[in-house]
Amino acid sequence: MGYVSTEYIQTLTLNLQEAKDATIVQQAIINQGLPGNNSAMVVSVSGVLLGLLSLVFGLPTVVTFSAGVTSTAIGLLPSEKAALTNMATQGFIGFQNVVSLMAGTNYDLVEFDIPKIRFRHNDSSKDWEMATGNIRVKRMHSKSGGWIIA
Repeated sequence: MGYVSTEYIQTLTLNLQEAKDATIVQQAIINQGLPGNNSAMVVSVSGVLLGLLSLVFGLPTVVTFSAGVTSTAIGLLPSEKAALTNMATQGFIGFQNVVSLMAGTNYDLVEFDIPKIRFRHNDSSKDWEMATGNIRVKRMHSKSGGWIIA
């Protein structure tokens, strides 16, 4: 098959823009990456900060990230692709929830746990990961200073 997958929980601390960017990437995984459209995914994700891409999705560049997602999608059976798309959709909803939680509030950072799946390929340049579920908020940071435990 060429890859091994591992599920785990990652703790992330994101600001509102980073949460919005994570939502864009997660949507691109669903719409372009899992169908195997590498070039469209590169275009969709090209505006996202590389630091966020590395922190949240496990790869340093848009091109390698897109290649990894596409490489994984090509090797999947239709039922596996449907299951992975469902997991990606749940991750998308998780990031949307972070955006909704922060938008129009006095919070500038949210720390949360999110389930993820990591794909490690024989060719490590195609390793990647994505969010697969809803968030569990741990704490929020007020713009006026200080953390509030959720």
